[in-house]
Amino acid sequence: MYIEILLPFLAAVISMAAGGLTSSELVRSAVRRILGRPASQPKTYGERLAELTTSLTHSTQQVDVVLAELAHVAKEREATVQALETNLASLEGREKEIKSRIEALQQVPLPAVEHFAELLETGENRSAWRDYMLFGAGVVVSTAITIGLKFTGLG
Repeated sequence: MYIEILLPFLAAVISMAAGGLTSSELVRSAVRRILGRPASQPKTYGERLAELTTSLTHSTQQVDVVLAELAHVAKEREATVQALETNLASLEGREKEIKSRIEALQQVPLPAVEHFAELLETGENRSAWRDYMLFGAGVVVSTAITIGLKFTGLG
């Protein structure tokens, strides 16, 4: 009965003693010699200060790169915003112009608009007929010139 209690207690004491021995500097240096690794010397104040200074310099350079990139992105956004503002001002001007045209057209009486549409329609029909006639005349004239040049030996 005492053995059941004493055995785990004894195992715990032996485990703690073995852990303490393996973590001692004497055992660590012996293991390093066996493995062929040099014993680590504690770094001097100057070495640690040099490492920290190098690390700080590297970190500062990285921050500078990030800040430069942020500035570049901010300039691009500013240029985009200015272009959008210019475009918006142009569109506002066109909107005012179109509104004034609509107001002017709303004041024109409906019979006048219908009469104007009729005049445009007949003018379009006339101009289409005239265009066909001019095209046909151009074909006839260019054919006649080509035949004339062939007979004279120039073409």
